[in-house]
Amino acid sequence: MSIHNGHRERLRQRFRKEGLTNFAPHEVLELLLYYCIPRADTNGIAHRLIQRYKTIGRVLQASEKELQMFEGIGENATFFLSLLNAANRHINVE
Repeated sequence: MSIHNGHRERLRQRFRKEGLTNFAPHEVLELLLYYCIPRADTNGIAHRLIQRYKTIGRVLQASEKELQMFEGIGENATFFLSLLNAANRHINVE
């Protein structure tokens, strides 16, 4: 049994308990990526994205083509991240 067993559920429970207040940027991205990369380790992907783009906002603003250059990021993930960025802009306009 790996130390990673149950990691996704622990992060979900942590969010339910405390929101995103004490999450590191890579943990927020990791949690988001769970929903578009269901069967892979999203922790490493999230770390690489933050290392390259520095902030969650910049990750979301990256083009789908740029994001797909990262190993483990496919069409579903790039669409999801682009959708999050567009939804955030839409909400801010409201």
